[in-house]
Amino acid sequence: MPVKFKKVFFTYSPKSPFEYEALRDINLDLESGKFIALVGKTGSGKSTLVQHINSLIHPTSGIVDIDGFINSGVKKERTKDIKGLRKHVGLVFQFPEYQLFEESVEKDVAFGPKNVGMKEAEAIDKAHWALEKVGLGKSFFERSPFELSGGEKRKVAIAGILAMEPKILVVDEPTAGLDPAAAKDTMSLFKKINEEGTTVILVTHDMDLVASYCDEVVVMENGKVEAQCSPSKLFGRDLSEYSLQNPHIFDFALRLKKRGIDLDMSSIRTTEDLAKAIAKRCKHG
Repeated sequence: MPVKFKKVFFTYSPKSPFEYEALRDINLDLESGKFIALVGKTGSGKSTLVQHINSLIHPTSGIVDIDGFINSGVKKERTKDIKGLRKHVGLVFQFPEYQLFEESVEKDVAFGPKNVGMKEAEAIDKAHWALEKVGLGKSFFERSPFELSGGEKRKVAIAGILAMEPKILVVDEPTAGLDPAAAKDTMSLFKKINEEGTTVILVTHDMDLVASYCDEVVVMENGKVEAQCSPSKLFGRDLSEYSLQNPHIFDFALRLKKRGIDLDMSSIRTTEDLAKAIAKRCKHG
């Protein structure tokens, strides 16, 4: 089942001098199994929207239906099984490594499963499984998380969410602060998780990530959804009004097209795609 936002409004600090309407009449369906990007400038409502998906905040009005779990502006309509919802929807915040606190890596990753009622032995087994999944083998299990590199800490934090086996994974600027190699490693991990059946919702400013990894993109502006489409349909528009830029590879392809090389823009997502499109065009004259 998808995630459905139905007429969702959200206001911070209502009836105060600091009142601010962050979401305005959001009607949005996010299909299960997809890799979805949520983009928009700072303050557009992206982070507020995703926090509704696991009930960290509740709508001022409207309903969010998350695979049958309900987050509503009406208290009595909300799902009572918050632990079940938090297990169903994993939320990886920006710089999640700042939330590490246990004395060993395996204990940190096992904390979430234990918190939802898993017995300790089972939680540790689940932690080992999740750590292996992110590429941290047995040699990391007993180490202190505070002795690891930045990229390794990020993986431990992600493993802590994966240990809950969420059906939906929300990741907020997951490559922030990582070097290019670690960033690519992290995004490849999320792509693999998505290919195994988990819905991934990526909050990002990086349109190159959108081009390389995502099936669908949702553009937000001033608390509203301005567009929902495939990345290839979005790229090529004037994105400056949303304070966004086309991916570098797409900008380069557009420049080639303006010089008379007629390329199929819908097929271009990566450098390899561009090379194939150019080769195909040259082959056919």
